[in-house]
Amino acid sequence: MEHAIAALPGVRRDTPGLAVGVYADGRALHTSAKGVATVEFGVPIDSRTRFDVASISKQFTAACLLLLARDGRLSLSDDVRTHIPELRLDVPVTIAQCLRHTGGLPEWYALQAITGVPLRVLDEERLMKIVTGIRRTMFEPGTGFSYSNTGYILAAVVVRRVSGRSLAEFARDRLFGPLDMNDTVFRDDTSVPLPRMAFGYTGAGTRADTEESAVGDGGVVTSVADLAPWFGFLADGRVLGADLREALLERAVLADGTVLPYAHGICHFTVGELSAYGHAGGMHGYVGNLLYLPDPGLGVAVLTNQSGLDPVGISMRLARALTGQDPAARPALADAATGETGRTALLGHWRDPASEATLTLEPAEEGGISLTGSAATAVLAPGDDGRWHGQEDAEGAWLALEDGRLLLGDDRSIRWPASFIPCGPPGDGPAPEGAWLNDELGVLAVLRKEVLRVGLTLEVPVTPAPAGTWRAGPFTFRLDEDGDLLLSGSGLRGMRFVAQPEGTAAVGIPPGLV
Repeated sequence: MEHAIAALPGVRRDTPGLAVGVYADGRALHTSAKGVATVEFGVPIDSRTRFDVASISKQFTAACLLLLARDGRLSLSDDVRTHIPELRLDVPVTIAQCLRHTGGLPEWYALQAITGVPLRVLDEERLMKIVTGIRRTMFEPGTGFSYSNTGYILAAVVVRRVSGRSLAEFARDRLFGPLDMNDTVFRDDTSVPLPRMAFGYTGAGTRADTEESAVGDGGVVTSVADLAPWFGFLADGRVLGADLREALLERAVLADGTVLPYAHGICHFTVGELSAYGHAGGMHGYVGNLLYLPDPGLGVAVLTNQSGLDPVGISMRLARALTGQDPAARPALADAATGETGRTALLGHWRDPASEATLTLEPAEEGGISLTGSAATAVLAPGDDGRWHGQEDAEGAWLALEDGRLLLGDDRSIRWPASFIPCGPPGDGPAPEGAWLNDELGVLAVLRKEVLRVGLTLEVPVTPAPAGTWRAGPFTFRLDEDGDLLLSGSGLRGMRFVAQPEGTAAVGIPPGLV
Protein backbone atom coordinates (compact mmCIF):
# COMPACT_ATOMS: atom_id res chain seq x y z
CA MET A 1 0.00 0.00 0.00
CA GLU A 2 2.75 2.46 0.92
CA HIS A 3 4.63 1.62 -2.29
CA ALA A 4 1.52 2.09 -4.42
CA ILE A 5 0.86 5.52 -2.94
CA ALA A 6 4.49 6.55 -3.15
CA ALA A 7 4.48 5.71 -6.88
CA LEU A 8 1.45 7.85 -7.73
CA PRO A 9 2.28 10.34 -10.51
CA GLY A 10 1.54 13.98 -9.74
CA VAL A 11 1.81 13.61 -5.95
CA ARG A 12 4.94 14.72 -4.13
CA ARG A 13 5.64 15.63 -0.53
CA ASP A 14 4.95 19.30 -1.33
CA THR A 15 1.85 18.92 -3.57
CA PRO A 16 -1.84 18.34 -2.77
CA GLY A 17 -2.33 14.64 -2.23
CA LEU A 18 -4.43 11.98 -0.58
CA ALA A 19 -5.15 9.80 2.42
CA VAL A 20 -6.02 6.10 2.15
CA GLY A 21 -7.61 3.77 4.68
CA VAL A 22 -8.12 -0.01 4.71
CA TYR A 23 -10.73 -1.33 7.16
CA ALA A 24 -12.06 -4.55 8.70
CA ASP A 25 -14.46 -5.18 11.56
CA GLY A 26 -15.03 -1.45 12.08
CA ARG A 27 -11.33 -0.72 12.56
CA ALA A 28 -8.74 0.93 10.37
CA LEU A 29 -6.20 -1.82 9.65
CA HIS A 30 -3.89 0.57 7.88
CA THR A 31 -3.82 4.22 6.85
CA SER A 32 -1.38 6.03 4.64
CA ALA A 33 -1.03 9.56 3.30
CA LYS A 34 1.07 11.57 0.88
CA GLY A 35 1.22 15.25 0.01
CA VAL A 36 0.11 18.36 1.83
CA ALA A 37 -3.25 19.54 3.09
CA THR A 38 -2.29 23.17 2.45
CA VAL A 39 0.36 24.04 -0.11
CA GLU A 40 0.58 27.58 1.22
CA PHE A 41 1.61 26.44 4.70
CA GLY A 42 3.18 23.06 3.91
CA VAL A 43 0.91 21.14 6.32
CA PRO A 44 1.29 17.40 5.59
CA ILE A 45 -1.74 15.15 5.14
CA ASP A 46 -2.26 12.47 7.79
CA SER A 47 -5.02 10.07 8.77
CA ARG A 48 -6.95 12.80 10.62
CA THR A 49 -6.85 15.36 7.81
CA ARG A 50 -10.40 16.22 6.84
CA PHE A 51 -11.59 16.30 3.23
CA ASP A 52 -14.82 17.30 1.52
CA VAL A 53 -16.13 13.94 0.26
CA ALA A 54 -18.75 15.39 -2.11
CA SER A 55 -21.26 12.75 -3.30
CA ILE A 56 -19.97 10.11 -0.90
CA SER A 57 -22.17 12.14 1.45
CA LYS A 58 -25.33 10.77 -0.15
CA GLN A 59 -25.28 7.54 1.88
CA PHE A 60 -25.20 9.57 5.10
CA THR A 61 -28.12 11.73 3.95
CA ALA A 62 -30.08 8.61 3.00
CA ALA A 63 -29.34 7.07 6.41
CA CYS A 64 -30.86 10.16 8.09
CA LEU A 65 -34.08 9.77 6.08
CA LEU A 66 -34.17 6.06 6.95
CA LEU A 67 -33.81 6.91 10.64
CA LEU A 68 -36.80 9.28 10.40
CA ALA A 69 -38.76 6.55 8.62
CA ARG A 70 -37.91 4.08 11.37
CA ASP A 71 -39.06 6.66 13.92
CA GLY A 72 -42.43 6.78 12.13
CA ARG A 73 -41.97 10.47 11.28
CA LEU A 74 -42.23 9.86 7.54
CA SER A 75 -42.40 7.13 4.91
CA LEU A 76 -40.05 6.83 1.95
CA SER A 77 -43.19 6.39 -0.16
CA ASP A 78 -44.37 9.88 0.82
CA ASP A 79 -44.80 12.38 -1.99
CA VAL A 80 -42.01 14.87 -1.30
CA ARG A 81 -44.57 17.67 -1.79
CA THR A 82 -46.26 16.50 1.43
CA HIS A 83 -43.27 17.84 3.37
CA ILE A 84 -42.30 20.64 0.96
CA PRO A 85 -45.68 22.00 -0.21
CA GLU A 86 -44.16 24.95 -2.07
CA LEU A 87 -42.79 22.57 -4.71
CA ARG A 88 -44.67 23.06 -7.98
CA LEU A 89 -44.06 19.60 -9.44
CA ASP A 90 -46.91 18.50 -11.68
CA VAL A 91 -46.63 14.85 -10.57
CA PRO A 92 -45.81 13.06 -7.31
CA VAL A 93 -42.15 12.25 -6.64
CA THR A 94 -41.50 10.09 -3.59
CA ILE A 95 -38.71 10.48 -1.07
CA ALA A 96 -37.36 7.08 -2.16
CA GLN A 97 -37.25 8.27 -5.78
CA CYS A 98 -35.32 11.36 -4.65
CA LEU A 99 -32.75 9.12 -2.93
CA ARG A 100 -32.50 6.64 -5.81
CA HIS A 101 -32.38 9.13 -8.72
CA THR A 102 -35.55 7.68 -10.25
CA GLY A 103 -37.78 10.75 -9.81
CA GLY A 104 -36.81 12.44 -13.09
CA LEU A 105 -35.76 15.62 -11.26
CA PRO A 106 -33.58 18.00 -13.31
CA GLU A 107 -30.01 18.35 -12.02
CA TRP A 108 -29.62 21.53 -9.98
CA TYR A 109 -26.05 22.11 -11.18
CA ALA A 110 -27.45 22.36 -14.72
CA LEU A 111 -30.13 24.76 -13.44
CA GLN A 112 -27.39 26.84 -11.82
CA ALA A 113 -25.54 27.06 -15.15
CA ILE A 114 -28.73 28.03 -16.96
CA THR A 115 -29.76 30.74 -14.49
CA GLY A 116 -26.25 32.05 -13.87
CA VAL A 117 -26.71 32.32 -10.10
CA PRO A 118 -23.17 32.03 -8.61
CA LEU A 119 -22.40 28.81 -6.73
CA ARG A 120 -20.89 30.72 -3.83
CA VAL A 121 -24.24 32.26 -2.85
CA LEU A 122 -26.28 29.05 -3.09
CA ASP A 123 -27.21 28.02 0.40
CA GLU A 124 -30.29 25.86 0.93
CA GLU A 125 -32.71 28.80 1.02
CA ARG A 126 -31.50 30.39 -2.23
CA LEU A 127 -31.23 27.08 -4.04
CA MET A 128 -34.80 26.19 -3.09
CA LYS A 129 -36.00 29.39 -4.79
CA ILE A 130 -34.70 27.91 -8.03
CA VAL A 131 -35.77 24.31 -7.44
CA THR A 132 -39.33 25.14 -6.39
CA GLY A 133 -39.99 26.57 -9.84
CA ILE A 134 -39.59 23.17 -11.51
CA ARG A 135 -42.90 21.65 -12.64
CA ARG A 136 -41.92 19.06 -15.25
CA THR A 137 -39.96 15.91 -14.51
CA MET A 138 -37.71 14.50 -17.24
CA PHE A 139 -39.64 11.22 -17.30
CA GLU A 140 -42.50 9.66 -15.40
CA PRO A 141 -41.17 9.14 -11.86
CA GLY A 142 -40.20 5.54 -11.21
CA THR A 143 -39.73 4.63 -14.89
CA GLY A 144 -36.11 5.69 -15.42
CA PHE A 145 -32.83 6.64 -13.80
CA SER A 146 -31.03 9.97 -14.07
CA TYR A 147 -28.43 10.91 -11.48
CA SER A 148 -29.69 14.11 -9.91
CA ASN A 149 -28.32 15.98 -6.91
CA THR A 150 -31.65 17.83 -6.70
CA GLY A 151 -33.35 14.91 -4.95
CA TYR A 152 -30.79 15.05 -2.16
CA ILE A 153 -31.23 18.79 -1.69
CA LEU A 154 -34.94 18.07 -1.23
CA ALA A 155 -34.07 15.24 1.17
CA ALA A 156 -32.11 17.69 3.34
CA VAL A 157 -35.11 20.04 3.39
CA VAL A 158 -37.38 17.16 4.39
CA VAL A 159 -35.09 16.39 7.35
CA ARG A 160 -35.34 20.01 8.48
CA ARG A 161 -39.13 20.16 8.06
CA VAL A 162 -39.82 16.82 9.79
CA SER A 163 -37.25 16.93 12.61
CA GLY A 164 -37.05 20.67 13.19
CA ARG A 165 -33.26 20.48 12.87
CA SER A 166 -30.89 21.03 9.98
CA LEU A 167 -29.40 17.97 8.30
CA ALA A 168 -26.05 18.86 9.90
CA GLU A 169 -27.61 18.92 13.38
CA PHE A 170 -29.69 15.78 12.86
CA ALA A 171 -26.74 13.80 11.48
CA ARG A 172 -24.52 14.94 14.34
CA ASP A 173 -26.99 13.74 16.98
CA ARG A 174 -28.45 10.62 15.36
CA LEU A 175 -25.74 9.34 13.02
CA PHE A 176 -22.21 10.57 13.60
CA GLY A 177 -22.54 10.95 17.39
CA PRO A 178 -23.71 7.38 18.10
CA LEU A 179 -21.00 6.04 15.77
CA ASP A 180 -18.35 8.13 17.57
CA MET A 181 -17.47 9.87 14.29
CA ASN A 182 -16.69 13.13 16.01
CA ASP A 183 -14.65 14.64 13.18
CA THR A 184 -17.38 14.03 10.58
CA VAL A 185 -19.85 16.85 9.86
CA PHE A 186 -22.14 18.20 7.18
CA ARG A 187 -20.43 21.50 6.38
CA ASP A 188 -23.43 23.72 5.72
CA ASP A 189 -21.54 27.00 6.11
CA THR A 190 -18.32 27.08 4.11
CA SER A 191 -17.34 30.42 5.64
CA VAL A 192 -16.66 28.72 8.99
CA PRO A 193 -13.10 27.33 9.21
CA LEU A 194 -12.68 23.69 10.30
CA PRO A 195 -9.63 22.34 12.14
CA ARG A 196 -7.44 19.99 10.07
CA MET A 197 -9.40 20.73 6.88
CA ALA A 198 -7.47 20.20 3.65
CA PHE A 199 -7.67 22.97 1.08
CA GLY A 200 -8.86 21.84 -2.36
CA TYR A 201 -6.77 22.18 -5.53
CA THR A 202 -7.10 21.46 -9.24
CA GLY A 203 -4.77 19.01 -10.92
CA ALA A 204 -2.64 22.02 -11.90
CA GLY A 205 -2.31 23.06 -8.25
CA THR A 206 -4.71 26.03 -8.29
CA ARG A 207 -6.92 26.55 -5.23
CA ALA A 208 -10.44 25.24 -5.89
CA ASP A 209 -12.25 24.98 -2.55
CA THR A 210 -15.93 24.04 -2.30
CA GLU A 211 -18.06 27.19 -2.42
CA GLU A 212 -21.73 26.32 -1.92
CA SER A 213 -23.25 25.68 1.49
CA ALA A 214 -26.27 23.63 0.39
CA VAL A 215 -25.80 20.07 1.65
CA GLY A 216 -27.45 16.69 1.32
CA ASP A 217 -26.15 15.84 -2.12
CA GLY A 218 -22.67 16.51 -0.70
CA GLY A 219 -21.15 18.54 2.07
CA VAL A 220 -19.79 15.88 4.44
CA VAL A 221 -16.28 16.53 5.72
CA THR A 222 -14.44 13.57 7.23
CA SER A 223 -11.09 11.79 7.53
CA VAL A 224 -9.91 8.25 6.81
CA ALA A 225 -9.44 7.72 10.56
CA ASP A 226 -13.00 8.81 11.35
CA LEU A 227 -14.59 6.57 8.69
CA ALA A 228 -13.75 3.30 10.50
CA PRO A 229 -17.06 3.08 12.47
CA TRP A 230 -19.03 3.66 9.28
CA PHE A 231 -17.36 0.64 7.71
CA GLY A 232 -18.40 -1.31 10.81
CA PHE A 233 -21.99 -0.27 10.15
CA LEU A 234 -21.71 -1.22 6.47
CA ALA A 235 -20.41 -4.64 7.56
CA ASP A 236 -23.23 -5.71 9.88
CA GLY A 237 -25.33 -2.71 10.91
CA ARG A 238 -23.64 -2.29 14.28
CA VAL A 239 -24.71 0.65 16.48
CA LEU A 240 -27.39 1.97 14.10
CA GLY A 241 -29.12 -1.35 13.41
CA ALA A 242 -29.05 -4.16 10.85
CA ASP A 243 -32.50 -3.05 9.63
CA LEU A 244 -31.12 0.38 8.72
CA ARG A 245 -28.18 -1.18 6.87
CA GLU A 246 -30.49 -3.51 4.95
CA ALA A 247 -32.75 -0.62 3.95
CA LEU A 248 -29.77 1.50 2.86
CA LEU A 249 -28.55 -1.28 0.55
CA GLU A 250 -31.95 -2.12 -0.99
CA ARG A 251 -31.69 -1.63 -4.75
CA ALA A 252 -34.10 0.49 -6.78
CA VAL A 253 -36.68 -1.33 -8.91
CA LEU A 254 -38.24 0.51 -11.84
CA ALA A 255 -41.90 0.28 -12.77
CA ASP A 256 -41.11 -2.32 -15.46
CA GLY A 257 -39.33 -4.55 -12.93
CA THR A 258 -35.78 -3.56 -13.87
CA VAL A 259 -33.49 -3.85 -10.82
CA LEU A 260 -30.88 -1.09 -10.74
CA PRO A 261 -27.43 -1.20 -9.15
CA TYR A 262 -28.27 1.99 -7.21
CA ALA A 263 -29.75 1.76 -3.72
CA HIS A 264 -30.17 4.67 -1.24
CA GLY A 265 -27.12 6.87 -1.76
CA ILE A 266 -24.93 3.85 -2.35
CA CYS A 267 -24.26 1.74 -5.44
CA HIS A 268 -23.72 -1.99 -5.95
CA PHE A 269 -20.90 -3.05 -8.30
CA THR A 270 -18.10 -5.59 -8.54
CA VAL A 271 -14.38 -5.46 -7.84
CA GLY A 272 -12.98 -8.15 -10.06
CA GLU A 273 -14.84 -11.30 -9.04
CA LEU A 274 -16.21 -9.90 -5.77
CA SER A 275 -19.40 -7.99 -5.02
CA ALA A 276 -19.03 -4.55 -3.48
CA TYR A 277 -20.95 -1.42 -2.68
CA GLY A 278 -19.94 2.18 -2.16
CA HIS A 279 -19.96 5.62 -3.74
CA ALA A 280 -17.55 8.06 -5.33
CA GLY A 281 -17.58 11.84 -5.09
CA GLY A 282 -16.00 14.87 -6.69
CA MET A 283 -16.35 18.60 -6.18
CA HIS A 284 -14.06 21.61 -6.75
CA GLY A 285 -10.65 20.36 -5.69
CA TYR A 286 -11.76 17.18 -3.93
CA VAL A 287 -12.33 13.67 -5.30
CA GLY A 288 -12.78 10.47 -3.31
CA ASN A 289 -14.14 6.94 -3.26
CA LEU A 290 -15.44 4.62 -0.58
CA LEU A 291 -16.09 0.92 -1.16
CA TYR A 292 -16.83 -2.13 0.94
CA LEU A 293 -16.45 -5.80 -0.07
CA PRO A 294 -18.78 -7.89 2.13
CA ASP A 295 -17.35 -11.34 1.37
CA PRO A 296 -13.81 -10.70 2.63
CA GLY A 297 -15.14 -7.98 4.99
CA LEU A 298 -12.74 -5.32 3.71
CA GLY A 299 -13.31 -1.62 3.18
CA VAL A 300 -11.21 0.94 1.31
CA ALA A 301 -11.43 4.74 1.36
CA VAL A 302 -9.39 7.13 -0.79
CA LEU A 303 -9.83 10.85 -0.06
CA THR A 304 -7.94 13.53 -1.99
CA ASN A 305 -7.56 17.29 -2.19
CA GLN A 306 -6.34 17.25 -5.81
CA SER A 307 -9.01 16.91 -8.48
CA GLY A 308 -6.51 15.49 -10.97
CA LEU A 309 -6.22 12.21 -9.06
CA ASP A 310 -8.22 9.03 -9.69
CA PRO A 311 -9.52 7.71 -6.33
CA VAL A 312 -11.82 5.16 -7.98
CA GLY A 313 -8.94 3.59 -9.87
CA ILE A 314 -6.67 3.70 -6.82
CA SER A 315 -9.25 2.09 -4.53
CA MET A 316 -10.20 -0.57 -7.09
CA ARG A 317 -6.58 -1.57 -7.69
CA LEU A 318 -5.91 -1.64 -3.96
CA ALA A 319 -9.03 -3.73 -3.27
CA ARG A 320 -8.08 -6.23 -5.98
CA ALA A 321 -4.55 -6.51 -4.60
CA LEU A 322 -5.79 -7.00 -1.02
CA THR A 323 -8.09 -9.83 -2.14
CA GLY A 324 -5.46 -11.68 -4.18
CA GLN A 325 -6.64 -10.49 -7.59
CA ASP A 326 -4.59 -8.90 -10.38
CA PRO A 327 -4.62 -5.15 -9.55
CA ALA A 328 -4.51 -4.21 -13.25
CA ALA A 329 -7.10 -6.73 -14.49
CA ARG A 330 -10.06 -5.55 -16.57
CA PRO A 331 -13.04 -7.76 -17.49
CA ALA A 332 -13.08 -8.50 -21.20
CA LEU A 333 -16.13 -8.08 -23.45
CA ALA A 334 -16.75 -11.35 -25.23
CA ASP A 335 -18.18 -10.02 -28.51
CA ALA A 336 -16.20 -6.78 -28.78
CA ALA A 337 -13.42 -6.26 -31.30
CA THR A 338 -10.56 -3.79 -31.47
CA GLY A 339 -8.99 -4.59 -34.84
CA GLU A 340 -9.70 -2.68 -38.04
CA THR A 341 -13.03 -4.46 -38.43
CA GLY A 342 -13.98 -3.47 -34.90
CA ARG A 343 -12.94 0.12 -35.52
CA THR A 344 -14.98 0.36 -38.72
CA ALA A 345 -18.07 -0.86 -36.87
CA LEU A 346 -17.71 1.96 -34.35
CA LEU A 347 -17.20 4.83 -36.77
CA GLY A 348 -20.13 7.15 -37.38
CA HIS A 349 -22.71 9.07 -35.39
CA TRP A 350 -24.38 7.90 -32.17
CA ARG A 351 -27.13 9.14 -29.88
CA ASP A 352 -28.10 8.28 -26.29
CA PRO A 353 -31.93 8.18 -26.35
CA ALA A 354 -32.10 8.76 -22.60
CA SER A 355 -29.95 11.86 -22.31
CA GLU A 356 -30.00 13.22 -25.92
CA ALA A 357 -26.18 13.19 -25.84
CA THR A 358 -24.52 12.56 -29.20
CA LEU A 359 -21.12 11.28 -30.29
CA THR A 360 -19.22 11.30 -33.56
CA LEU A 361 -16.44 8.71 -33.98
CA GLU A 362 -13.85 9.17 -36.73
CA PRO A 363 -10.55 7.47 -37.61
CA ALA A 364 -7.47 8.74 -35.78
CA GLU A 365 -3.77 8.16 -36.40
CA GLU A 366 -2.13 4.81 -35.70
CA GLY A 367 -5.41 2.90 -35.81
CA GLY A 368 -7.11 4.94 -33.08
CA ILE A 369 -10.53 6.56 -32.84
CA SER A 370 -11.29 10.26 -32.42
CA LEU A 371 -14.39 11.02 -30.30
CA THR A 372 -16.28 14.30 -30.45
CA GLY A 373 -19.23 14.54 -28.09
CA SER A 374 -21.61 16.77 -26.22
CA ALA A 375 -19.37 16.94 -23.15
CA ALA A 376 -15.91 15.81 -24.26
CA THR A 377 -13.40 15.11 -26.99
CA ALA A 378 -10.90 12.28 -26.82
CA VAL A 379 -8.62 9.96 -28.74
CA LEU A 380 -8.97 6.25 -27.97
CA ALA A 381 -6.66 3.33 -28.69
CA PRO A 382 -7.45 -0.40 -28.79
CA GLY A 383 -6.93 -2.46 -25.63
CA ASP A 384 -6.48 -6.16 -25.02
CA ASP A 385 -9.86 -6.40 -23.23
CA GLY A 386 -12.03 -5.71 -26.29
CA ARG A 387 -12.45 -2.04 -25.42
CA TRP A 388 -11.06 1.20 -26.84
CA HIS A 389 -9.37 3.24 -24.11
CA GLY A 390 -8.94 7.00 -23.77
CA GLN A 391 -5.46 8.48 -24.03
CA GLU A 392 -3.75 11.29 -22.09
CA ASP A 393 -6.39 13.57 -20.51
CA ALA A 394 -9.11 11.03 -21.38
CA GLU A 395 -7.41 8.17 -19.52
CA GLY A 396 -10.06 6.02 -17.87
CA ALA A 397 -12.72 6.55 -20.55
CA TRP A 398 -13.53 3.57 -22.76
CA LEU A 399 -15.74 2.55 -25.69
CA ALA A 400 -17.07 -0.81 -26.81
CA LEU A 401 -19.70 -2.17 -29.17
CA GLU A 402 -22.06 -4.69 -27.60
CA ASP A 403 -25.25 -6.09 -29.16
CA GLY A 404 -25.35 -3.28 -31.70
CA ARG A 405 -25.14 -0.54 -29.07
CA LEU A 406 -22.17 1.68 -28.31
CA LEU A 407 -21.19 1.67 -24.65
CA LEU A 408 -19.31 4.65 -23.20
CA GLY A 409 -17.89 4.07 -19.73
CA ASP A 410 -15.24 5.43 -17.40
CA ASP A 411 -12.98 3.42 -15.11
CA ARG A 412 -12.78 6.48 -12.84
CA SER A 413 -16.49 6.19 -12.03
CA ILE A 414 -18.61 3.49 -10.40
CA ARG A 415 -21.59 4.44 -12.61
CA TRP A 416 -22.64 2.01 -15.30
CA PRO A 417 -21.86 2.99 -18.93
CA ALA A 418 -24.10 5.10 -21.16
CA SER A 419 -25.68 3.34 -24.14
CA PHE A 420 -25.83 4.87 -27.64
CA ILE A 421 -27.63 3.88 -30.86
CA PRO A 422 -26.71 4.85 -34.44
CA CYS A 423 -28.18 8.10 -35.74
CA GLY A 424 -27.99 10.50 -38.67
CA PRO A 425 -25.15 12.96 -39.31
CA PRO A 426 -25.17 16.67 -38.40
CA GLY A 427 -27.14 18.96 -40.66
CA ASP A 428 -25.43 21.51 -42.91
CA GLY A 429 -27.83 24.41 -42.42
CA PRO A 430 -27.42 27.40 -40.08
CA ALA A 431 -28.63 27.24 -36.50
CA PRO A 432 -32.11 28.73 -35.99
CA GLU A 433 -32.28 32.23 -34.58
CA GLY A 434 -34.76 33.50 -32.04
CA ALA A 435 -35.69 33.73 -28.39
CA TRP A 436 -37.27 31.08 -26.15
CA LEU A 437 -38.51 31.36 -22.56
CA ASN A 438 -38.46 28.69 -19.87
CA ASP A 439 -41.47 29.46 -17.71
CA GLU A 440 -40.27 27.30 -14.79
CA LEU A 441 -37.11 29.34 -14.14
CA GLY A 442 -38.10 32.58 -15.84
CA VAL A 443 -34.96 32.30 -17.99
CA LEU A 444 -34.61 33.41 -21.60
CA ALA A 445 -32.51 31.60 -24.24
CA VAL A 446 -31.45 33.77 -27.18
CA LEU A 447 -29.75 32.38 -30.29
CA ARG A 448 -28.10 34.88 -32.62
CA LYS A 449 -25.22 34.47 -35.08
CA GLU A 450 -24.42 30.90 -33.98
CA VAL A 451 -24.13 31.88 -30.30
CA LEU A 452 -26.54 30.71 -27.58
CA ARG A 453 -27.04 32.93 -24.54
CA VAL A 454 -29.04 31.62 -21.60
CA GLY A 455 -29.71 33.35 -18.29
CA LEU A 456 -27.19 35.76 -16.81
CA THR A 457 -23.86 34.24 -17.79
CA LEU A 458 -24.10 31.24 -20.16
CA GLU A 459 -22.79 32.19 -23.60
CA VAL A 460 -21.58 29.38 -25.88
CA PRO A 461 -21.00 28.89 -29.62
CA VAL A 462 -23.40 26.60 -31.46
CA THR A 463 -22.38 23.89 -33.94
CA PRO A 464 -24.46 21.27 -35.77
CA ALA A 465 -24.61 17.86 -34.06
CA PRO A 466 -25.96 14.45 -35.06
CA ALA A 467 -29.64 13.45 -35.04
CA GLY A 468 -30.97 16.90 -35.93
CA THR A 469 -29.52 18.56 -32.82
CA TRP A 470 -27.09 21.37 -32.14
CA ARG A 471 -24.25 21.38 -29.67
CA ALA A 472 -23.85 24.38 -27.33
CA GLY A 473 -20.96 23.90 -24.90
CA PRO A 474 -21.93 21.09 -22.50
CA PHE A 475 -25.54 21.20 -23.73
CA THR A 476 -27.43 19.75 -26.69
CA PHE A 477 -30.64 21.25 -28.04
CA ARG A 478 -33.18 20.69 -30.77
CA LEU A 479 -36.43 22.31 -31.89
CA ASP A 480 -39.69 20.38 -31.70
CA GLU A 481 -42.61 20.55 -34.12
CA ASP A 482 -43.98 23.65 -32.35
CA GLY A 483 -40.70 25.50 -32.68
CA ASP A 484 -39.93 25.21 -28.96
CA LEU A 485 -36.32 24.67 -27.91
CA LEU A 486 -35.58 21.51 -25.90
CA LEU A 487 -32.31 21.77 -23.94
CA SER A 488 -30.45 18.70 -22.63
CA GLY A 489 -27.18 18.22 -20.80
CA SER A 490 -25.69 16.52 -17.79
CA GLY A 491 -28.70 15.65 -15.63
CA LEU A 492 -31.05 17.62 -17.88
CA ARG A 493 -33.34 16.09 -20.53
CA GLY A 494 -35.43 18.12 -22.91
CA MET A 495 -36.00 21.21 -20.75
CA ARG A 496 -38.61 23.18 -22.65
CA PHE A 497 -38.09 26.80 -23.74
CA VAL A 498 -41.16 28.21 -25.49
CA ALA A 499 -40.70 30.30 -28.65
CA GLN A 500 -41.14 34.05 -28.09
CA PRO A 501 -42.02 36.90 -30.46
CA GLU A 502 -39.24 38.35 -32.59
CA GLY A 503 -37.26 41.01 -30.77
CA THR A 504 -37.93 39.64 -27.27
CA ALA A 505 -35.37 41.06 -24.80
CA ALA A 506 -33.93 39.51 -21.64
CA VAL A 507 -36.37 39.39 -18.74
CA GLY A 508 -36.05 39.61 -14.97
CA ILE A 509 -33.55 38.26 -12.51
CA PRO A 510 -33.43 34.49 -12.00
CA PRO A 511 -34.83 33.22 -8.68
CA GLY A 512 -32.20 32.60 -6.02
CA LEU A 513 -30.03 35.59 -6.95
CA VAL A 514 -31.77 38.17 -4.80
